[in-house]
Parts: sequence; C-alpha cells; structure tokens
Amino acid sequence: MEEVPLRFEGRPARLRAEGAPGRTVLFAHPFPLDGTCWDELLRGCAGLGWRAAAVDAPGFGGTPALGRPCTMDDLARLFAAALDALGARSAALVGCSMGGYATMAFWRLFPDRIERAGLLCTQAGADSPEAKEKREQQARAALENGPEAVIAPLAPRMVAKDSPLVGRVRELARTATAQGIADALRGMALRPDSTPDLPRWRARTLVVCGEQDQLIPRAACDSLARNVPGGRQAIVSGAGHLAFLERPDDVMAELRWLLGA
Repeated sequence: MEEVPLRFEGRPARLRAEGAPGRTVLFAHPFPLDGTCWDELLRGCAGLGWRAAAVDAPGFGGTPALGRPCTMDDLARLFAAALDALGARSAALVGCSMGGYATMAFWRLFPDRIERAGLLCTQAGADSPEAKEKREQQARAALENGPEAVIAPLAPRMVAKDSPLVGRVRELARTATAQGIADALRGMALRPDSTPDLPRWRARTLVVCGEQDQLIPRAACDSLARNVPGGRQAIVSGAGHLAFLERPDDVMAELRWLLGA
C-alpha cells in the first residue's frame, strides 16, 4: 500500500493507494470508520487493473479535523484534491453511507470528473428535523465524553444483528477524534436532498443495499436505485449497513460489474 502525499485546506490528509497508475477508483469511507476499512477491496480492485485509493475524511485516520461542520461539499473537494494528487483527471467513486452522501455532492460539484459511481448502503434524501437533532446530540456527546460515547452504541447497529464483527467495527473507528465525529455529524445534518439530481446522472452506477441494514431504510435505498437512470441494484443477503465489510466477496463481485469494460 502506497501513501500518496495530499494536503487539504493547508493540512496533511491521508491518502493510500494500491496498484499501478492508470484507471483510478477512489473509495470514501462511512462514518465513523477510516479508509483502512477498504483495504480488502482496494487489493481486489487493484487485481482488476485499477489504481484503487482510499482517503480519510477530516478527523478520521490520518487527516486532522476541520474544527467546524465538515459538509459533504467539503468532502467532495477533498476527493477532487485526492484525484489531483493521484494524477487522475476523472475516476470511479465508491462511497458507503457518509461516503455515498459525499459522492453525490461530488457529482454536483465535479460532474465531469466522475466516470462511475458505487453508492453503498446510503440514501439520497436529507435528514429529517428529528434526525438532525439526534446528530447534534451525538456531536455534543462526543465532545463532552469522547468518541466512545458515539461509537459504542452505534457499532452494533452498523452490522447485521448478532454479527461477530462489532469488535472489528469498533477497531476501525479507533482513529476517530471527538472533534472529527462532531464535525462529520454536523456536516451530514446540513446535506441537501440529492434526489432531484439523480435523474441527470450519466455515470454507470451501482447501488448496494444490506438486507439487514439497521440505519438506512430499505425504501430509501430502493428509491435511490430507482431514480438513477440505468442503475444496477444489488441486495446483499445477511449483511447490514457495512455490507462491504460483512460480505466482501459479494460486494467485490458487484464492483467487477461496475469497473468492467
């Protein structure tokens, strides 16, 4: 795995890549994990002849927090900077949950730079007032009591019920800072409804839903797939919100379709 130098808003950001320079696929991690969650899929995509990379959002992994709400537009600009650092004019983007929100923001800001899109366990709609209030409560809890105040209750809900991967999820969230968690929560609460944008998408698009997702309603995932012209939907059986982590072989099989000629 290669560490690629990257700066965002004057600060270092962690960008890791696997594979030789060429066609590029950039992975955007879910909240509150970091980019190492994608390592198995990075190797799989590199084996298909792609340069596969993952970037850490501010406040996660090796990227410092912004100290203010980290909006999905901020993440989209981070992705653009990552592509510049990789020498890629355009790329395929694969985002899970928060990473999916940011992928939709990237399409709004940089439509000519996205060739293909993988939207995993995510939704197009904006937060309801109740969801926004819950995010604010979580942000305050993280700042007052530390990251575990958010991570501990969230981890079991990110995978299928009775999954043995809860400990793995908590391990992948170990680099999250309290400020990064608060910034991301507040930024997600500010995101707009992306549904009106979907009919104009022209990139090949894959929508993946976890059959047992406890965080994204199945109806929201179905709506996302239905509104993207020609989008392909895959339901991963036995998986929750982190289908790519719970059933990596199944998700990799779908990525082969997304990244195929």
